[in-house]
Amino acid sequence: MDNKIWLLLPIVLVGCSKISPLNPVLVEPPETKEVYAIKQQANALLNAREFDKLDAAAKAYRDSKACFPNGRWKLSYFYDGLDSSVGNGSDADWTNHLSLIMDWIRAEPKSMTARVALANGLIDYAWQARGHDYANKVTEEGWIQFFRRLNAAVEVLGDARALDQKSPYWWMAMLRAELGLQAKRSQYDATFNAAIAAWPDYTPFYFHRSDYLLPRWYGAEGELEKDLEQSADKVGGEAGDMLYARVVWNLHGMVYSQNMFEEYHLSWERTKRGMEAIEKHYPDSLAVKNEMAHLAALAGDWQTAKTYFQRTKGRIDISCWSSTNEYIACAKYVYGVKQ
Repeated sequence: MDNKIWLLLPIVLVGCSKISPLNPVLVEPPETKEVYAIKQQANALLNAREFDKLDAAAKAYRDSKACFPNGRWKLSYFYDGLDSSVGNGSDADWTNHLSLIMDWIRAEPKSMTARVALANGLIDYAWQARGHDYANKVTEEGWIQFFRRLNAAVEVLGDARALDQKSPYWWMAMLRAELGLQAKRSQYDATFNAAIAAWPDYTPFYFHRSDYLLPRWYGAEGELEKDLEQSADKVGGEAGDMLYARVVWNLHGMVYSQNMFEEYHLSWERTKRGMEAIEKHYPDSLAVKNEMAHLAALAGDWQTAKTYFQRTKGRIDISCWSSTNEYIACAKYVYGVKQ
């Protein structure tokens, strides 16, 4: 059975004024508001040239290891915010942005955060030159700028490694750069293993590894799921199950597929176990309930899907769905509402 058939169904709202999974509302959960606030904080401090406060804020996020239910550290969103005002801006916009970060480095030469921010900016700027289309559609100039900027990022990271300050995002930036530079598997494995040895609690390393191991990149068929199973087993216990579920959650948000559990042979049993453990640690998270309902429906576990739709109480966290319509169509399918 195609467990994503609800995408093809027309949306007909039930005539009921009470909020429920079949008559839902879109809400902005506290987690979403906090993510936005963290990004805004980073961007505002950078543009105000308050470099000392940038370093202090990054240190606080890094030292606390605070993270959201999906496994992303608040530090990740802080770095995202530094580039948020540039996005797909012009070359002039990017030049000005990178120049501002260079001013930060000159003002705070021992700042790891500033060096990583520069490397991260160069990586994002590299992908803008390449674009996100298939390789055969990238222009020759696009490739030249792509590799030039990625190599510049690696050089910045190489210089930063000698600093006394340490950051998990140094390793994240290196993993991102190596993926783009088509690093040999031995090199990528060495970087990943060093990263998890230095920062074993930093789950996003596994997100990037799963991306690298997708068949569309450098993984062989079936390798991603086998590698993820081994990584989760190595961590072990509840933490290993949570790691497994968080990687599946991340893949669900970034990889287009009709059914992840069928196409990548991921374990729903372990995903469910991990998501239940995450919910235990974050009982008030609306994102966990929405994601669990969505993943259970994909896996064809209709009873679990129905249970978690009920727990959402008709409140949609859009970070877990492509649209409000997808939530409604999935709920109607799970509840057996005829079209």
